Amino acid sequence: MKKTLVFILALSLSGMASFAQNDPSFSQYMFNEKIFNPASLKLTNTFDFSLVARQQWVGFDKAPSSQVFNASTYLQDIYGGLGINVINDKLGYENFLTIRANYAFPVQVGVVSHLIFGLGAGVVNRTIDGTDLTYEDPNDPNGLFSRETYTKPDFSFGMEYTDPNLRMGFAITHLYRSVEHSGIDYAPRHYYMYGKYRFDNVFPKVDLEPYLLIKSNQRSTQFDLNMTAYYDKLLWTGLSYRLGDAVSAMLGYTITPTIRVGYAYDYSIGVNRKYSGGSHEIMILASFGGFNKEKVSPNTPRIFN
Repeated sequence: MKKTLVFILALSLSGMASFAQNDPSFSQYMFNEKIFNPASLKLTNTFDFSLVARQQWVGFDKAPSSQVFNASTYLQDIYGGLGINVINDKLGYENFLTIRANYAFPVQVGVVSHLIFGLGAGVVNRTIDGTDLTYEDPNDPNGLFSRETYTKPDFSFGMEYTDPNLRMGFAITHLYRSVEHSGIDYAPRHYYMYGKYRFDNVFPKVDLEPYLLIKSNQRSTQFDLNMTAYYDKLLWTGLSYRLGDAVSAMLGYTITPTIRVGYAYDYSIGVNRKYSGGSHEIMILASFGGFNKEKVSPNTPRIFN
C-alpha cells in the first residue's frame, strides 16, 4: 500500500495524468534539442553524439529516471541530416522506450542563416508492471495484476531558424494523437517553442546566452528560463528557473576539442520540496569528423552545441 501511495503522489506532483505519459523534462535542454526537435541539426561535417542521464526526485521510491542517446550527422550528398534518438523513461511501475529516426532538410535564407525542417518517425513502447502493485481490494475489477506492454508508431515534426548568434525553434512530438485521444497505450501530442541569443564578449572572454523554452500538451504548459555564461569557450555555468517547479544550476567543461561534459542539479520548489532531495543530471557531448572531408559544409557556426 505504501508503494502505491508514493507512486500516486509522484504522479500527482509531476503534473502527469495517469492515463498518458508526458515527455520527460531535462535541465540541459539547451544542448539537446534533438530530444524533441528533429530539425535541430548541426550543419557541419561531423558525427555528433550526446548522452544524458537524469535521476529525478532523489528520496522518492521508484522516482522518475530518464536516459537519452542522440546521434546525428550532415550528409552533403543528400543535402540533409540523418539522426537517431533513443529515450528510456522510467516512472514508478511504468517504463517508456522511444526510438526515432530523424531527417532534417536545411534551406539557406541568408549568407549565414538557415531554416531547417525536420521529420522524425519511430515507435514508443510502454510497459506497465502490475505484478508489484498493491490494492486495498485484491479483487478490484479495474486493477492491473500482470505485466502489460503496448507498442505504437510515433512521429514528430520540427522547424528551426539559425544564424551565428540566434536560434529559434518549434516542434511537435507524438503527432499521432491529441491529449483528448491519448490513452494508456499512447502519449499525448506535445508542443515546443524555444529561442536563444548569444551576446559575445559581454565581459573579457565571457559570452552570455539567455534561453526560453515553452513546452505544452494543451492541458498543461511549462516555462523554462535559463541564463548560461561561457568562459573562453571552454567552461560554462548556468542557472534555470522552471516555473513553479524547480531551480537548476549547471556546470560544464570542454575536456578536449571533441568531448564536453556537463552536470545539472535541480532544487525542487514545488509541492514536493519537503520530500525530494532534488534531481541530478549528467551529460556527455562528443563530435568527430564525418564524411566528405574535402567538401565545405554550410557555414552555420555553433560554438556551444
